[in-house]
Amino acid sequence: MNKIVDILTARNVFVASLILAAILLAFLAPKAAVNVDEMLHYPHAKKVVNWYFSGGKDASCIDSPDNLQYYGQSVDNFTALVNRIFSIENEFITRHFTGAFFFLVLLFFSGLIGNQLTGSYWVSAIVVVSLMLTPRLFGQAFGNLKDIPFAAGYVAGVYYILKLLKEMPNVKWTTALCLGLAIAFTNSLRIGGLILFAYLGLGLIALIILKPFLLKYIISTKLCFVRLLGQGFLIAIVGYFAALLFWPYALQDVVHHPLESLSVMEHYKVSIKQIFEGNVIWSSNLPWDYLLKWIAISTPEFLILGFIFFLAFLTYKFSKPMSEQLFLELFLIFTFLFPIVYVMAIGSNLYSGIRQMLFVIPVLVVLASVGFYGILKLNAKRNIKWFATASVMVLMLLPLSHQASTFPADYIYFNAISGGNKGAWSNYEYDYYFHGIKEASEYLINEIGEEKAVVAMNAQLPNYFEKIPNINFKYTRYLERSAADWDYGLFGVNYIHPWQLKHDTWQSTKIVKTFYHKGNPLVVLMKRGDKNDLEGIKQIQTKNWEQGEKNLQNELKNDPNNVWLFVNLAILKLAENNFSEFDSLLAEGREIHPKYEPFYLLEAQKYYNQGNYEESYTVLNELVKVNPRYKNAAPLLKEVKQKLGK
Repeated sequence: MNKIVDILTARNVFVASLILAAILLAFLAPKAAVNVDEMLHYPHAKKVVNWYFSGGKDASCIDSPDNLQYYGQSVDNFTALVNRIFSIENEFITRHFTGAFFFLVLLFFSGLIGNQLTGSYWVSAIVVVSLMLTPRLFGQAFGNLKDIPFAAGYVAGVYYILKLLKEMPNVKWTTALCLGLAIAFTNSLRIGGLILFAYLGLGLIALIILKPFLLKYIISTKLCFVRLLGQGFLIAIVGYFAALLFWPYALQDVVHHPLESLSVMEHYKVSIKQIFEGNVIWSSNLPWDYLLKWIAISTPEFLILGFIFFLAFLTYKFSKPMSEQLFLELFLIFTFLFPIVYVMAIGSNLYSGIRQMLFVIPVLVVLASVGFYGILKLNAKRNIKWFATASVMVLMLLPLSHQASTFPADYIYFNAISGGNKGAWSNYEYDYYFHGIKEASEYLINEIGEEKAVVAMNAQLPNYFEKIPNINFKYTRYLERSAADWDYGLFGVNYIHPWQLKHDTWQSTKIVKTFYHKGNPLVVLMKRGDKNDLEGIKQIQTKNWEQGEKNLQNELKNDPNNVWLFVNLAILKLAENNFSEFDSLLAEGREIHPKYEPFYLLEAQKYYNQGNYEESYTVLNELVKVNPRYKNAAPLLKEVKQKLGK
């Protein structure tokens, strides 16, 4: 019995939780889905590696059309290097095991922060379990090689800052070096890691205010002053310059380019369509509470309860004199709240839920875990403690059940307080990474067998078919699918307009299978059959109008929700100046999708053709309200303004 008790020490339980997490991560990594961001950043990583191998001659990574040069993305680059050196065929396996490793690093340092705050490894073990049961984090552990490693670097930096503050004024050189390396790693992913320098400075100032004698001791003790000065220099040099070693764009100008990157990241110019509270909104124009709302609806209930416990204990501590414990807890709260307040204050361009702010979630988990631990230590009636503990454990089953039933699309999580996944579908971004395509692709590959086929998809994920010689990949938007030549289609529903989703006007009669997630359509499989729609569109483009109309009208009978058919028939009637039938087609099409941009543009073109420039201008303004970034409207808008003298 004593041996069992010795084994079940808090430290051993923490280590055991990490080992079990590592086993689970290693088991799931090969089964993880490839996300659409990987298809963007990994090719860039290959260019970065080639820049080094070519001695800088291949400079394609320095001037990227997608602004990728502003990302350090060191972990992406590392996987490209490993794959190149060892000629690894399955490149995404390397990436997903690497992601799993850095998620383990995140677990380790988050656990150590819990120990720093409380002196207990029981808290560390609670932190590890809680992080594993946070779907928005765990669900992105494998393919998100920017945000998860950045979160790992962030918590490592916070841990070493806490360690340094506790060691003051006798800071160990290893602590200073490790802090510098943690900051360097974080900056090597995204230059926003510079915030850790600010945390360090702020922490030192606050500590000196709390302990005024420290400053006097440091200044009066020459050896201590020189050592701390040297350690500060080490942290600054390593934390900044080591971050640039695997970042070609930054190496071109080690001062201006990183700062330029910081400015770009704070005010990202690329605007992306988002579904928020049932509306389509551009990411550059989101409401101020976007991030707060997302944190509230995507954080598991047990973490919210734990954080409430923590705040209750913190409030009690304010009734006592300031202590080092309270100071450290307040500092950690600051590292959670400040980034949130900062991005809201400067109006940063956020998108895809909490993805860019995932790095603050582990801090929230640590605070919640400290709250749980406080309940366990509370001098209260046993019944109260058992009830609180049982409540937390029962609430933990909610995300666990979700993860077990939805992997590899488990990152799509909404808590029950917000109405769960059922309430979120068509109201918020759902599968923005298109993880659901993995299961659908594997199913389709088996269905196709040896048949030669072209598979269309509204996500850039050709990797699922690259090793299948009889299958070719084609990208097309879901609503414009009739204009592309394909045999089978896999379409994720994430970027379909919420109005269509709510009114069930998005589904095609050619859908042969729907893949569900928590009861919500996630991906649909379509089998095309004949290609009358494609032939009809081609005939209209070549002005073979009679045959084109016949083909499209026949197709419309078979697939009445296909708005692209209405668009092309309307184009035909506009060319014929048949405005009566044109208006009827637009009216019918708008019953399926009242906010579809091509309908507005065609209507404005009709008024322009009729010489009614004012009405054309009015319709174009309505179109701009629906989609201010609809570039197809720019030429006509320019012509209308010229006609009106505007």
